[in-house]
Amino acid sequence: MEHLDIDHDGRTLRGALHLPATDTAAPAVALCHGFGGNRAEFGYTFVRLAERLAARGVAAYRFDFAGCGDSDGDFDDLTVSDQVAQAEAVLGALAAHPGVDPERLSLMGMSLGGLTAQLAAARFPVRSLALWAPAAGAVSMDGAAAKLRADAIAEHGYDDFGGLPVRQAFVEDAKGIDPFADAAAYPGPVLLAVGTEDFVLQGDLLAQYRGLYGDRLDLHVFDAVGHGFETVPARERLVELTASFLAASV
Repeated sequence: MEHLDIDHDGRTLRGALHLPATDTAAPAVALCHGFGGNRAEFGYTFVRLAERLAARGVAAYRFDFAGCGDSDGDFDDLTVSDQVAQAEAVLGALAAHPGVDPERLSLMGMSLGGLTAQLAAARFPVRSLALWAPAAGAVSMDGAAAKLRADAIAEHGYDDFGGLPVRQAFVEDAKGIDPFADAAAYPGPVLLAVGTEDFVLQGDLLAQYRGLYGDRLDLHVFDAVGHGFETVPARERLVELTASFLAASV
């Protein structure tokens, strides 16, 4: 593993690159963490996934989005469009790395990182796309939820989401994003994993993912777990199936 910093828009994005033990340039996957997370992800699943990919001959880059973890920036400035631009910058930096094959890049994301990855995949050529509980609903809230958020921001200056602030900049940016139409240009295979108790990815959104990716979608539904795949067996299955999918499709 080596530390790899990437400059983007006046900020340094900090991360760790896991390279396989090979003398040839390897395919690579960029791992995009969820809202308020960091490059280790819940239960250190990104660390385990990156190590498992490297053992299969695939490089993996775990990085902190701006304002998160060790990266520069202010969390208050977080928007989906900015994260998509960061993901594109990360892919560009990986393509320039001497240990990486620039023609064999892929994306993987959890929750808001999953939404980020699906949007970035439509803008930067990648071989494959893996999504854990992607948060399309973050930019397509129903009227009642949107009003609650607007009221909270009007009163406090932010909406409190699990102890982290969602600011008006995030809301304004979301208005210009269609999570499905804006992702439609990506032509490759997709793995999607979701728990039956997930409050973020409900049935109607899941149906839209099926419509978006069609027969290119490899869907895995995990019984009796929520948004964070909260059991040891579920997380082991999640890491293993994702590593296998990405190694086979890059």
